[in-house]
Amino acid sequence: MQKRHLPPLNALRTFEAAARHLHMGRAADELGVTHGAVSKQIVNLEDQLGFALFQRLGNRLALTEQGQRLLKAAADAFDQLGYAIARLEGEPVAGELRVSVPSAFAEKWLIPRLAKFTDAAPGLKLSLRAANASYDTTGGDRLGDALDLAVRFGEPVWQDGTASLLSHVGSFPVCSPVLLNSGTGLATPADILLHTLLLDDPQGANWRRWLARAGLAHAEPIRTIHFQDFNLLLAAARQGLGLCLADQITAGEDLARGDLLRPFRQSIEHLGAYFVVLPPLVSPAARAFADWLQAEIALSGAAGTEPVS
Repeated sequence: MQKRHLPPLNALRTFEAAARHLHMGRAADELGVTHGAVSKQIVNLEDQLGFALFQRLGNRLALTEQGQRLLKAAADAFDQLGYAIARLEGEPVAGELRVSVPSAFAEKWLIPRLAKFTDAAPGLKLSLRAANASYDTTGGDRLGDALDLAVRFGEPVWQDGTASLLSHVGSFPVCSPVLLNSGTGLATPADILLHTLLLDDPQGANWRRWLARAGLAHAEPIRTIHFQDFNLLLAAARQGLGLCLADQITAGEDLARGDLLRPFRQSIEHLGAYFVVLPPLVSPAARAFADWLQAEIALSGAAGTEPVS
């Protein structure tokens, strides 16, 4: 149906109220009209569309399949219109915001900066949830009805949302001072092969790319350990278990404190990147948080890939 042939807005508004309540009388009370006016609007809408929206089951109403689909479309459209008007009127960010982020990103980068956002939106109820998978390229991840926004690391493959690039990642080897000063040492990149490599992707693709850049394309380390959670990967590196590939976003604080050291300058662009994922219907709070993330990561100097060397 072309936009110029859409049913009257008042008829859609009446249908949305009746479908939400599944009761003509309660819809009439909400809209401030009579029961008969609601029934007439529904009949006219069904005639115009050419199919039934409701089933009359005795004293009960039920939506047909077409009615269920139209209810979702109408509710989303009215919500989006309300959100747009709220933004135009400059209403403060309020309500509930449910955000899912990788645990390492949350702990190492987001939480130290989060007060900047919450101070600017004191009426917002924020719920922060950890997403522990550090490298998801399956495309099976979903926002669903339980999330308003997600930050993900990997590839922008989503079933029910739109992913926007937040930051590329420049990856480089890091290790603990204990490992760096051990008897084996790390005088040259080839010495890495004498240590355990800690992996953030099961096949070690990023380590192979770094080793190739360092002139060690066909070399094999003595052992590897894969960690699904990047926080565990960093903890293992801090304990001297081996070397991992890290970046300024998740390892910046450890590097600044000296808990992790960078033995070599070579870096690669990681196969994964950070993305902000938004649903088709974006609330003002989710839009404000996404805009703040983009601005804050640019301010922190982490928005682009570290120069590859």
